[in-house]
Amino acid sequence: MVARQLMHLRQVELAAFMRDDGLWDLEVSLSDRKTQVFAGGARDHPAGTPIHNLTFVLTVDTQGCVTAATADMKAVPFDGSCQAAADDYALLVGLNLFDGFRARLRERIGSRQGCSHLSDMALMLPTLAIQSFAGVIYPVRDDGTQTQRPPPLDRCRGLGSDGEAVRQFFPRWFQKPVD
Repeated sequence: MVARQLMHLRQVELAAFMRDDGLWDLEVSLSDRKTQVFAGGARDHPAGTPIHNLTFVLTVDTQGCVTAATADMKAVPFDGSCQAAADDYALLVGLNLFDGFRARLRERIGSRQGCSHLSDMALMLPTLAIQSFAGVIYPVRDDGTQTQRPPPLDRCRGLGSDGEAVRQFFPRWFQKPVD
């Protein structure tokens, strides 16, 4: 095995919280650290201290509609300049995580407005919602009482409506493969 030396560590953590008011907070945190002094941004960052320490939260209802968006930028390379992007994410209010969210995020925030890290973090939240809602908001198997199509269907190969998993666990939504 070739020797390796850790130079950079990015840690990303996602969590979902069901609130007492029926809404959900979907939270993603990101931290970047270097193993050596990093002369980047407006100052030198000692080894092991965060260059980025960001938390992004979308509050959504059980249908995936965004009701609030907040960003906390505890550590950034360019104080003031970077944090100015946090308020831009209020533009996400009204979007739906399950209906073209990623494209609409790019339309509303773009590349120069906002923060590339916060935007990347926001892109992870639709799948966090699907994973978090499974078994709580919608069943993970069709027991015959479902009237609405489960959101995860046709969002990946494993849950394609023409696949074996859907045939077994969501038979009402199964579609025979087209030859």
